[in-house]
Amino acid sequence: MSSVAQKGKKRKPKVSKRLTMGRRRAADIARRARRREQDEVQRRGVRQERFRAKVVRYYRGLRARMPEQEAIEKTLERWRPTEPWHFPVSASSIRRWHRQVAAEGWESLRGQSTRPHTIHYQVSEQVVGIIFMLRTMLGWGGHRIARELKARGIAAVTGQTVYRIFDRLGLSVQRYALKGRSDGIAYRRYEKQRPNQQWHIDVKETALSDGTKVYICILVDDYSRYAIAAVVGVAFTTDWVTLVVQGALRRAGQPEEIVSDNGRQFISVWEEVLTKFGRLLADLGIAHRTCAPYYPQGNGKAEAFIHTLERELLSRRSFATVEELQAGVEQYLTFYNNYRLHSSLEWQTPVSRYAGRALAVRGLAGLPGLEQMAASPCWGASGCDPPVVITPQTATRVLPLEQYDPVWAGRIG
Repeated sequence: MSSVAQKGKKRKPKVSKRLTMGRRRAADIARRARRREQDEVQRRGVRQERFRAKVVRYYRGLRARMPEQEAIEKTLERWRPTEPWHFPVSASSIRRWHRQVAAEGWESLRGQSTRPHTIHYQVSEQVVGIIFMLRTMLGWGGHRIARELKARGIAAVTGQTVYRIFDRLGLSVQRYALKGRSDGIAYRRYEKQRPNQQWHIDVKETALSDGTKVYICILVDDYSRYAIAAVVGVAFTTDWVTLVVQGALRRAGQPEEIVSDNGRQFISVWEEVLTKFGRLLADLGIAHRTCAPYYPQGNGKAEAFIHTLERELLSRRSFATVEELQAGVEQYLTFYNNYRLHSSLEWQTPVSRYAGRALAVRGLAGLPGLEQMAASPCWGASGCDPPVVITPQTATRVLPLEQYDPVWAGRIG
């Protein structure tokens, strides 16, 4: 090649035999060093196994002739480490090795690998953003967020990981046990065996943005925690409560009994006198049960739903009119019944128990207040099945037909 053609080209570096052989020798030395380290680890494991076997045999020989505590002390005196490289021995380790040999044989004394069974990867910033939104907009705790993210196919994280993300983001959180306080009372939880066996009714007092006092009457199915109704009203009277119950009966069918507190809208102050609400239940053959006075835990499932409604909706949004509040409550009920996992149902949705159908949901679909995020592709694919439309025959799909009597349908006023 001419000198003109060589211009602008860079010559390859020269490689000598000495350099090539030196690299090969260095690689062989490093390989032999790694092999020596592996052999040393293996030999140390064998020595450790033999040492533990000697200690256990010595301890068992002493234990056959003297009390257990004295045998432990003599074994420690015999095998107490005197050099830094000696294997450590303690009373708890001697007892543990003895139990391992008795249960699993001498092979159990071999050293176990310290490699973790699960490798925890870093949570992506997209998932961190979703966790932040769920915490600030719905007030969810770490365990609930972790379950929802897994069920929606967003991420597989633990509740403790979510709580660590809370700390990193500076979100205040009060950790609490899922089981309620006892207050010195031996509470006994119960749950009915099928839908529409028992309903719970209660009323929540709240206010509009201008301070006007309003009420929300709720009806919850005991077995499924399905919220049958949540109706807003301006007057807490027995006539209004009766109209709410009539609407719930037309929509969902007739329960065997309804549980309420001792409010004057539900029971009369006079013995053997019924309110309009009580007469409706008596005419339809629905048993009316009341909890003990000053004991709201007797109507706990209704109280729990009211607390959830307050925490996830009423305390986070303001409403100017009754109609606006009713629309917001109905939107929340669609989410609560069809797409929100319930911790008391082993993280199932209420509709999966009430109607026997588990709706598919993916991404951020169905979450109130996150509609724009769910529609944006940058937050991942989202979609869900349409909500289940409840009819008086819905609960019968999960019951034998002979347990259902539709005669009541023509008797509702």
